[in-house]
Amino acid sequence: MKRKALGAVIAQAAQAGIGLLLQILVARLLGIDEYGRFAILYGVVIVATAVVTGLIGDSLVVLERSQRAIRAGLQAMLLITSAVLAAGAFLTAWLTGFSDALEAAIFAVALAAFAVEEIVRRLLIAHMSFVRTAATDISGFLVAIAIILIVNATGTLSLGVFLAGIAAGQIVATVIGWLLVPRSDRHLVGLRGAAIAPVWRYGMWRGLQQVLRPSLFTVLRLLVLAGAGLTAVGLLEAARTYTSPLILVIGGLSSFLFVRFADQHRAGTGGSVREADRVVGFLLIGTVLMSVVAVALVPWVSPLLFDVEVDPLAVVAWLAYGMSVAIVTPYGALGAVGGKQVAVFLIRLSDTVLAIIAVIVMLAWGAEPSTLPFALAVASMLGGLGLRWLVVADGRTERPPR
Repeated sequence: MKRKALGAVIAQAAQAGIGLLLQILVARLLGIDEYGRFAILYGVVIVATAVVTGLIGDSLVVLERSQRAIRAGLQAMLLITSAVLAAGAFLTAWLTGFSDALEAAIFAVALAAFAVEEIVRRLLIAHMSFVRTAATDISGFLVAIAIILIVNATGTLSLGVFLAGIAAGQIVATVIGWLLVPRSDRHLVGLRGAAIAPVWRYGMWRGLQQVLRPSLFTVLRLLVLAGAGLTAVGLLEAARTYTSPLILVIGGLSSFLFVRFADQHRAGTGGSVREADRVVGFLLIGTVLMSVVAVALVPWVSPLLFDVEVDPLAVVAWLAYGMSVAIVTPYGALGAVGGKQVAVFLIRLSDTVLAIIAVIVMLAWGAEPSTLPFALAVASMLGGLGLRWLVVADGRTERPPR
């Protein structure tokens, strides 16, 4: 289990590291203003991917995908969801004037490619094949970076080219990842008789929950954009990206815990609150240690990465938010696989709304953008306490309907 947990962290590190390198390239090659615009578009991609992860990815882990009807339902939901999200992304980016028609179309293709590749990743994660998951992500990144650097050498690099390179990389990663899925799970079925209803009943709440955190980040960017400008968005995003290694560790363990708790329920046993408490303690200790190192290295590392020195206060604020995520994650996973996905979503929705209200109030009072993540941290910690109360009060988790 320890090796698999480490593998989960490595897989998450590969994915987060790829996102970090792409954002660094945008900041270095296109400037901080274009980086701010990319951060907003990339944030939308993360939100859409989170929807697919919860709606379909978590469902394929918990539900019996070996049953033909369930597998057909998962496939149908993937087709419908990716098409709807891509169309919505194109229309929103184009009609609002944020991107021209060509860039909006490339953005839509990239978003759909992310959605499909994410489900291939989740198939690998369901088998706890975390090293293969990392190999899939890295292969796609190499394709994307090759396209970006070749075009940059010609002097015609633009944000649209970045998006096109990312889309191509995700398509390649999808193919490679599918070939790495164990043969027993590497097959498609016809959509006739697809059991969409059970997938929707479970996945809807997981999809809504998964979208809360990236949606919160997107709303934060838009509020900062309206109140302080595009450069402030870029600087705040740079500080968040700088602290992303902390979040990736927590995210990797989250994937591992969700699969582990789901397997325990499938075997007729439930994950324990005591086990979740131990994970929280481990994450909090690791968070403190990583935070000390991150703050100490700000003056040297941030100019090297982003060509500007990020605000140390913003770094501390994002680290505090990372600590709150460490409190939330294990209890949320335990509650979700135990059939409490609705209650888990409502608690997470409440702390997300609270965070947005706090940010609006802080901006109205003239707070610096660098202090805003503190509001997110406090609200998230309250949500974590609520989730722990939920799983303790439940006494024992219930198996979700198949």
